[in-house]
Amino acid sequence: MKKPGIFLILLVFLFTVPSFAIAENEGVSLVCLNIGKADCMLLLYKDQAYLIDTGYEQNAPALFTMLSHCGITHLNGVFLTHCHEDHEGGLMALAKSDIAVESWYAAEIYHDVKESKHPMLLAAQERGEIVSWLGADDQIFLDDDTSFTVLGPLTADTENENNNSLVLHFSSPHGSILFAGDMKEEEEYELLKANRLSPADVLKCGHHGDNKATGLNFLRAVQPRIALILTNTLEERDTPASSTLSRLAAVGCKTYVSQDFDDAIWVTLKDGDITVHDVIWNQIPARETSLRLTIDMADDRLLIKYTGKDELSLRDWQVYSSKGNDLIALPDVTLQPGETYIIGSKASKKEYDLKWDKKRVWHENKLDHAILYDAWGRMIACTDNGKPE
Repeated sequence: MKKPGIFLILLVFLFTVPSFAIAENEGVSLVCLNIGKADCMLLLYKDQAYLIDTGYEQNAPALFTMLSHCGITHLNGVFLTHCHEDHEGGLMALAKSDIAVESWYAAEIYHDVKESKHPMLLAAQERGEIVSWLGADDQIFLDDDTSFTVLGPLTADTENENNNSLVLHFSSPHGSILFAGDMKEEEEYELLKANRLSPADVLKCGHHGDNKATGLNFLRAVQPRIALILTNTLEERDTPASSTLSRLAAVGCKTYVSQDFDDAIWVTLKDGDITVHDVIWNQIPARETSLRLTIDMADDRLLIKYTGKDELSLRDWQVYSSKGNDLIALPDVTLQPGETYIIGSKASKKEYDLKWDKKRVWHENKLDHAILYDAWGRMIACTDNGKPE
């Protein structure tokens, strides 16, 4: 395979399906959604499509928007890297959709959940289908010289499910990609010790660019040309960590972070060249930027302030409390410029527009995030309660 100097282009497209038609000899494409601190990626090769993780439950509309814009009605495979909400949340919505799924893949090693409650098993059972449980050295072939190879996990981590992440090395004549899931330094060390790592052109960094992942020895083994970090600093304060970014720079790797893009990062590998595009889906409204969130801790209320110039419908929007892992759907309400919409709880004494049917929503002592998602599953605004982690 040709190995030229790295070739990178950063462009903005109003996305249409013909612009990125899946055609033979058009290389490999990887689409990474900008949905906050959550993973959801689509790999396209020839006429095949593979989904790697599905984000949070509230990101499901963004998942379906991506599939629709890419013309996908059939997935050759769906991979779940590990059993955390920001990776498996959209699985059941996918299982209940009209999208055909040929194979459901998950790691045979996991810890935080019973087999009968495993999210991938539940999704497959929704359709009367089975899960293919993957272990080290298993391979999924797309054609004779293109495949996914399972690198890990090698052993079960009973303390941190992130280190049970399914780690995949995708190899093709056009280039290679390492999907690290939420792997942290312990699983990285285990793969290094077992001599399981090989160079990859693109690295999807582990654990959203956390400082306890993507170590220097790991990077020296992988030798990535570009790195992708899927996170949002407002939602996860220490990601991407400055130390992680420094390590990536030290090995000469160019890094792209999902929060710096519009709807998605689109990476194309073709004949050894890499192009990076900023995608804007063209059949949905532009991401709203005129909403501000404030948590009133004294009265357990969330204030949504709208500063835009035109009225705004909140139909099918949702608010998420990270500490309580709670979600509330907003009613079909329209905000006028300058209006503030207030969500209260059973603890609230002051006025509010919508009651969250909970004794109390926002945690009084520990860090809690309020995240606003639009009808297309995109993170629109985020704030926290000002408490320490």
